[in-house]
Amino acid sequence: MADATDVADPTGVAATVLATHDLSVTIGGVRILRGVSLSVRRSEIMAVLGPNGAGKTTLFNVLSGVREPTTGRVELAGRDVTAQPAFRRARAGLARSFQITSVFTSLSVLENVRLAAQAKRGGSLALWRRVGRGDPAYDDAWQALRLAGITAQADLPAASLSHGNKRKLEVALAIVGRPSVLLLDEPTAGMAVEDVPEVTAMIRDLRDQLGCAIVLVEHRMDVAVGLAERMAVMHHGALLACDTPQQVMADATVQSAYLGETL
Repeated sequence: MADATDVADPTGVAATVLATHDLSVTIGGVRILRGVSLSVRRSEIMAVLGPNGAGKTTLFNVLSGVREPTTGRVELAGRDVTAQPAFRRARAGLARSFQITSVFTSLSVLENVRLAAQAKRGGSLALWRRVGRGDPAYDDAWQALRLAGITAQADLPAASLSHGNKRKLEVALAIVGRPSVLLLDEPTAGMAVEDVPEVTAMIRDLRDQLGCAIVLVEHRMDVAVGLAERMAVMHHGALLACDTPQQVMADATVQSAYLGETL
């Protein structure tokens, strides 16, 4: 199972939009990733699971261009992007939200996203520039807010948002360029239990409306099982399994590795 073969699509019809081949990362003599080969299909939701130290964040850093692998390669839509920096991957269609929300807290929600849209279009971060409907960056920003479900908060300062809405703002910033691949780093982290269903519904709607593939690191097993068509399980930097949630949960290797541990 660790080779992440196309279980749900044995015919191979679904196009692979993101792939890794034998990715390894060694830092200070310690191997953080160990030969990870993974493929993500167009419009698929994949959850990456594993305990702290499993290598999930390092994998996301390599996928998004924040860190270079020691060995192996990353392909985006069939093109080798291993040597490309994060901004070039973003322009090619890969977007990422981070576990820790980072926004301009003194600016409005809309202005935060408008600036991101302006940057995606190749413009400067003109904080003083007033724009309105009909401006491409403004329209892109409003569409992202709609998809993230926070149009009602558009004129509020970002600092005033609840934790859940800050997470949605982070998602809006990531999707403003309508990516083909969206990486979500613990989208429900720190949320109250009652807020989680709304966020999971938003993630599913994003996939359906944008048609993008979504890869998410998630500690809540119920969220992962409820959202993902496939789950990739990591342990000590290696990929143990990548399959449907039902197959992964029944896998003897996964059960043995996590006996006494929480995914």
